[in-house]
Amino acid sequence: MEMTPEGCGAFVVSKKLAGLRERLRRWAKVCFGSIKLKKLNLLHEVEKLDVLKEAKKLLPGELAQELHLLKSLDDIRKQEEIYWLQMSRLQWVQEGDGNTKFFHSMANGRKCRNLIPGFFHKGRLISDPKEVGRMFVNRFQQQFGSKRTWRLKVDFSKLMTNKRHVDLTGLDRPFTMIEVKEAVSV
Repeated sequence: MEMTPEGCGAFVVSKKLAGLRERLRRWAKVCFGSIKLKKLNLLHEVEKLDVLKEAKKLLPGELAQELHLLKSLDDIRKQEEIYWLQMSRLQWVQEGDGNTKFFHSMANGRKCRNLIPGFFHKGRLISDPKEVGRMFVNRFQQQFGSKRTWRLKVDFSKLMTNKRHVDLTGLDRPFTMIEVKEAVSV
């Protein structure tokens, strides 16, 4: 008979997960059995066929059995590989940090894609990293860094025409059309 845990939500969830874990382990043993035992049995059967093969030519049924055993052994080795991969990931999750191999490979891949190893300028290949950088800086300065020949000049004295004393009480009132025209007229 299965007991339903009682208590706070986190306690109930943790107990249910522990029960699920135990049931999954039992299910895996029933469905898959021990990988080590299966592997040892398969290796023993393959070895027996190898000894038989050295003594005489194998019959078609024995050849088919050997192929089946080798395929099963290959499947078991793949299962074992997956098992150890999962165990290493579990250990990494418990002990590791966020600097994954995947993250670094993606970042380095992006760095390689963004790298400009060289380019042709006036018919000659420029590949020295310092020279490439200098050429790019020069090009961008020519295109975007030109000095302005004109500059906006504002005469702020026109904003304060006819006022000697500055009255700050009207700063929050809306502008009148006359004030706007006086401010922008040249």
